[in-house]
Amino acid sequence: MVRHRIHLHAALGKYKDAITWVAEMNQARQKLGLPDWKPWAPIDGDFNYLILEADYADLAAYDAGEQKFQSDPQTMNLFRRGNDWGSPAHWPTDEVLVSAPTIS
Repeated sequence: MVRHRIHLHAALGKYKDAITWVAEMNQARQKLGLPDWKPWAPIDGDFNYLILEADYADLAAYDAGEQKFQSDPQTMNLFRRGNDWGSPAHWPTDEVLVSAPTIS
């Protein structure tokens, strides 16, 4: 399994806008046949911090999904609207995790 995480910070006063954007992005992702982003909010730490997670069967499925996502102009325009609520003090970050192998 592959898990893709996007780490984001909403600007102060813009958290609700960020959650609305996630819902809109999930609608766009569904139209492309991609898994929804599940939003997570840490209990402590930075304010207005969001982690979006999506799971894929394997790296090939993740890569195909990213190609679909990045090749769709409407989805990318919506994605770029994250600049409307994102904190200018924090850059978004990505991470891709793979299932840990079983060792004999």
